[in-house]
Amino acid sequence: MSDCDEFGVWPLVADDLSSRLPLKNLHWRPSSQRHERFIPSLEVDLQRFNFEQVPQPLLATHTTYLNLYFVNCEDNDAYKNRVKKQIKAWVDVSMAKKNQEWLIVYVAGQDTKRSNNYLGLKTTVFDKIRADFNQGKRDRCAYIRIHDPEGLNSELWLDFMEKMKEFILLGFDMHVLQIEEDTRRLDMQRHMPGWNYCTFFILKEGLAQAFEIMTLYEDALIQYDELEASFFQVLRDKALAWFGHFGATDSGDDSDNILDFKRKDYRDLINKNVISVFDFRCYLFARQSRMLLKLHRIIETCQRGQFFISSFIPSIRENEDLLVDNFVESWVFSACMNIVNECEPLSVNLAANDPNFIVPFNAVKADLLLTARKQLDKLGVKYHHLPDTAPFSIYIDTMLPKQPKSGIARGNMTNQKLLEAIDSVDAFDKMYMALSARAIKSYDASHRPRAAVTVHGDIAGLKYVRDKLDEAVRIYESVIWRYGEQGWGSIENSLLVKCADAQLRLGKIDQYIESLLTLLKNASWLSVDEAMRYTEELLSNVLKLDTDLHRIFEPMFSISVVAIIDDESAVESSSVEICIENNLPKSLHSDRLLLRLVGNDPEQVWFTKDDINLEPGKNKVYLTSKTSTSGNYVVEECEMHIGKLVFSHNFMRDGQKKRIMRLNHDTKRLRATVAQPDEVYLGERQQIAMRISVGDYPITCGKALLESQMDGFEILKTETIAAKITREAGESDTLELEMLETGEIILPDCEPNEIIDLLVPYEGSYTDSEYRVKTTIRYESEGAGREFISADSIFITVPLVIVKSASSIFLKVEVSCNGDHPVRILESNLLPSKMYMIEKTNSINEWNLVRFHVKYRTLKDEVEVSIGAMLKKKLIEYDAAQHYSYIFAKVKEAFLASVDYVGYGLTDVVHLDAFDAELCESFLLNRDLKTKVKLLDLIEDFFEEHEAITVRTINEHAPPQRVNAVLFPLEVPMSKVLHTAELIFSIEKDLLVSESCPCTLRIKQSTYWAVGSEDLGDVKDEFYYDIAVDYDNWLLAGKRRLRFTSKPGETLEFPIDLVPLKTGNLLLPTVRVLGTTPSVSAATVYVNSAQQILVKAKSKTATFFVEQQQRFLQPPQSYERPAALDIAAATS
Repeated sequence: MSDCDEFGVWPLVADDLSSRLPLKNLHWRPSSQRHERFIPSLEVDLQRFNFEQVPQPLLATHTTYLNLYFVNCEDNDAYKNRVKKQIKAWVDVSMAKKNQEWLIVYVAGQDTKRSNNYLGLKTTVFDKIRADFNQGKRDRCAYIRIHDPEGLNSELWLDFMEKMKEFILLGFDMHVLQIEEDTRRLDMQRHMPGWNYCTFFILKEGLAQAFEIMTLYEDALIQYDELEASFFQVLRDKALAWFGHFGATDSGDDSDNILDFKRKDYRDLINKNVISVFDFRCYLFARQSRMLLKLHRIIETCQRGQFFISSFIPSIRENEDLLVDNFVESWVFSACMNIVNECEPLSVNLAANDPNFIVPFNAVKADLLLTARKQLDKLGVKYHHLPDTAPFSIYIDTMLPKQPKSGIARGNMTNQKLLEAIDSVDAFDKMYMALSARAIKSYDASHRPRAAVTVHGDIAGLKYVRDKLDEAVRIYESVIWRYGEQGWGSIENSLLVKCADAQLRLGKIDQYIESLLTLLKNASWLSVDEAMRYTEELLSNVLKLDTDLHRIFEPMFSISVVAIIDDESAVESSSVEICIENNLPKSLHSDRLLLRLVGNDPEQVWFTKDDINLEPGKNKVYLTSKTSTSGNYVVEECEMHIGKLVFSHNFMRDGQKKRIMRLNHDTKRLRATVAQPDEVYLGERQQIAMRISVGDYPITCGKALLESQMDGFEILKTETIAAKITREAGESDTLELEMLETGEIILPDCEPNEIIDLLVPYEGSYTDSEYRVKTTIRYESEGAGREFISADSIFITVPLVIVKSASSIFLKVEVSCNGDHPVRILESNLLPSKMYMIEKTNSINEWNLVRFHVKYRTLKDEVEVSIGAMLKKKLIEYDAAQHYSYIFAKVKEAFLASVDYVGYGLTDVVHLDAFDAELCESFLLNRDLKTKVKLLDLIEDFFEEHEAITVRTINEHAPPQRVNAVLFPLEVPMSKVLHTAELIFSIEKDLLVSESCPCTLRIKQSTYWAVGSEDLGDVKDEFYYDIAVDYDNWLLAGKRRLRFTSKPGETLEFPIDLVPLKTGNLLLPTVRVLGTTPSVSAATVYVNSAQQILVKAKSKTATFFVEQQQRFLQPPQSYERPAALDIAAATS
């Protein structure tokens, strides 16, 4: 903006105008198709007006959009004669200037009024100026006062500033339209002869600079981006005639600030068509970066810088023979550091205002720092500060010839820091560490741990080269595992080789073996020779481990569980077949292999095998267990021990299908069962019968333990346990076994095929209860410790109900079934005597209890034992006896639960349910396919053969069946005093209802049960009688209960009256005679027991008189309502 001050008023208004600058809140509404732009602030540069018509230079970096003319004149004559001509001359010159607006500013005194116009009689000079120079609708005159008393809020000044903004934007808009038109026209001539890209660039950049002047940096950046795109188009067309050469040969080109667009007179070089490609691209990038920085787009600046550097390197490489040594490394290093150093200070305020800015900025910043540090790797390898190995050599272009070992002249490369690093190893290491640390810090701040780990690995490599092994190992160990997590085996191995060497040199054998294991884990990235060498190193050092070292099987080994082998003809005890594939190139020896299965009781079972040689490839191994148990178990984990090196594999990892296996007890070794005893003594402490079958191998040092697994049931601890041992020849001995405080029972040493029977007391209900008991037997056999574990359900039930009824003379016992299952009674008697004798006199004061002994067998047991024997025989025929216990238990549950045992008892035939293949398959799911098919066929054949089983078949196939017995305690009935009670009626006529009937209650004490005739004398005891009256039938008048004394042979009579309340046969009330003290036992013989008396109703007569009986005989003649009947009744 220019100003013309021919009246000397500028000094008077300069301060007022400066205080109102820069201009605020400008709204540019382009005449073209652009959207409206908002300019929050615009700096204004005032220059003196030049009356000469000088054309705008093409390279001009500033433009005048508004010319101001300051005038001060209050005399109309002076204005008319002189001032008007001056203004006219200025306006003519201003209008001749291209794309420039003009504005006349009238400067009045502080107290001058703006207008003296009164009824049109007089006008001021300002009014005349407006009348003379305003054109069209635009007011090109402004009125201001010197030192306006209204201050910054003066309306005159506000109006002047608004007009300034309006005309500046008008000039700018015309300038933009002109440049756009010129650029468009020049661009259309692109393919015409003589077209010059540099001229096009200067013209279009003028538009970008115009936008920059107006602080429209976004629009300016668009222009530079379009210029870059057009340059690449020229580059693709290989039309670089406007560029003299590639360049980059000036001093400082390799190290000067890449963002300094004033380092050279680039625009002049472009205008003269002598600029080099190198300078042109550097200038264009610098201008783009300036716009981005003005827009505070720091992250994009770094991103574009990274892309520009990486994309420009190939072009520099193509011309490297014309450049100084190490130009690329020096230029890349300097450019990266220039961008970082320029952006870091600006990032502080942005990070404070926007926390989300920190992460992405640190990410791009770290990439630039790492790119700069990579140049140190290249220079370090070239000048032998670093070895030509990974990770330092991976950044070297292998297509380039190796540089000679001799150094270069210091003047060739101008970056002083790099020159110092080349000359001094210490300086090199210091710079290397500083750049790496800055990169790591930025990567951490940007949440890019993997990139940070890469830089850590480079630092570890430097420490390794400098023989700082402790530091190198510490860093290697902290970063190597991260590559393993990501599956970067090649990178992991390259670091592990150095880490392992450093650990070996430091004598850290445990860590060295860990590194070897990781190397072998990544064997796919190793050669055969390397894998063999590391395997030999592992085997030769594994015995030197101080502590156990745990590793997983994969990928050095792979393991799979094949099947359970429990066929007696194939193995001596249950075995698990597993397949281990050795992926190493060398065989190895394993000290021990363990497989853990988890279940309920016991919670885990271990299968083991010692001293195994694993050849390369697949190896079959059979594992056995010292624990004999039965149930479904899940394969959980496998461990392989090589010295203190332990490989493990977890079969229950997430996403892996569980492998469930069915275990059976070893049929050739010790087995134990628990059940309800054959004889149950009611009224005494109950016991559990435990039978231990020794099996085919002798046992020593055995201990048996029974544990309750439910509430309300407790195994009692005693000092000794009664036991019976049966030899193989059939001989048997009874003995007492010691029970320890822990509840363990010490078992005797036994020879093969011996049987031990024990009775263990327990506390709990003995009727219709189911108890869960865990049996554990630990013993030694064949020089090794073994154990038997089983969890069984015991059904405690007494299928008989005994009801006793007794009188003074008789004892009656009623036996009935307790439940739905019928019972076959085999024998019954009384214990200890077989005869119950009654004596006339008995001097025994207390009688002992006798026991009612019943031997029986339930039809359910009879059928199940026989079917079980037949099923076992069939399984034995097909070498499947080991499955009998489980199969028979499931068959009972699935097929025998619905057997009609009552029908069997009546018809002597058992009908089995039809075979259900789907049901059978459901409880064979955990078997291998071959075993499952075999068992299904056997079960199906069995049911087809035995659809109906007769009692004869049951008796033929049943083994010697157990006989159950129950001993019920019974009290012997007795009585020392016997009374006879009789109710005698005093009248002989029939009883009438509601009439009282006198009666006599006659009570006589018998002498037959007296203690002795010599003691009869005058001994009297106290008794009382009790009459039980049914008050629905009788009323009693007299003593219902009365105390009296009597002696043997004495007869007593008591008067009472009975009043019947109902007619018909009524039972007489019952009478009992009882003793008043517990020492006297009295019984009653009631003569009238169950006697009925006929009670008749009283006789009655009734006479009825009925009038107008004809009304009932003749039909009515009309529909009139008949008169009511009068009925009279007399009752006598």
